[in-house]
Amino acid sequence: MRIAAADLSTVHEDCRVVIEQPLTITIDGVGEYTLMCTPTHTAALAVGFAFSEGLIGSLRDIDVLYHCEDDPGSVRLRLGRLLERTPRRNMIVASSCGLCGCVDIDALLASLPSVGQALTVSATLLLALQAEMRRRQAIFAQTGGTHAAAIFTADGEIVAFAEDIGRHNALDKCIGQCLLTERPAAGCGAVLSGRVSLEMVAKAARAGIELIAAVSAPSSLAIDAATRCGITLCGFLREDRLTVFANPSRLLTAGRLSDPSDQSDRSDPSDS
Repeated sequence: MRIAAADLSTVHEDCRVVIEQPLTITIDGVGEYTLMCTPTHTAALAVGFAFSEGLIGSLRDIDVLYHCEDDPGSVRLRLGRLLERTPRRNMIVASSCGLCGCVDIDALLASLPSVGQALTVSATLLLALQAEMRRRQAIFAQTGGTHAAAIFTADGEIVAFAEDIGRHNALDKCIGQCLLTERPAAGCGAVLSGRVSLEMVAKAARAGIELIAAVSAPSSLAIDAATRCGITLCGFLREDRLTVFANPSRLLTAGRLSDPSDQSDRSDPSDS
C-alpha cells in the first residue's frame, strides 16, 4: 500500500523486493561461513570472500570449487594448501557487515599490503563510470534495495560488475569474477554505490585495487587504511564532482595537466 503524503490517499500495487538469503560456503578443513546475500554470482562471491578473508592467495590455491545447481544456497571449496594465517571459524556474516568476528583492528590494519602505482584517471572518467554502473543496476531499478560495485581498468573498461544487498558482498563478487576469469584486479580501480568503511578498503588492498570511488562518504578508519595502503580514496562521486580523502596523486587535476610528471604528493599521509 503506497500512501501519498499530500492527501494521505492510498494505492495498492505490486512491487518487487530484493532477495536476501543465506549462502553457506564450506571450505574443507577450515570451516563454514554463512553469508546473507542476494543469490547472484554465488560462485564468484565464494571465491572473492575466500580471497578477501585471506584464505586463498590466488585461484591456484583452490583444488575443487563445487556449486550444486540443485542447492543454490551452498558452495564448497577444497583448498590445495592452507595459508599460515588461515582463520578456522564458523560464522554468519550479515548483509550489513563485512567484519563480523574481527576484533583486532590494529592487527588488521598492519596486515594490509601497499598497492601499486600503475593507475592514473580523471574525475570525468570516474563520473562516467559511476553513471555506467548505475545503468547496469537492473536489480536496483526493480527493487531499490541493492548496492553495486564495478572494477575498471585504466582505460575505463569495466571488467567486473555485481549487485548485492550487502556492499561488501558486491565487491567480493567483483573480486571473485576477476579471479575466475584470470583478469587481475591489481592496478585497477573500483566504483562503489554506497559508503566506504574499513572492510571495503581492506578487500581492495588485498586485491591490489589502487583507487576507490564511492557515491557516499568514507569512514575515518577507511581513510586511515587507504592512506596506509596507498589507495586513492574518493567519496561523494555525484553529478559533476567528487571529494578525494587520501592519496590524490592518481587523479588528473588542472595542476597535474600542466605538469603530469609531478608526483610529489604521492602517498603523503597529509592527504587524509
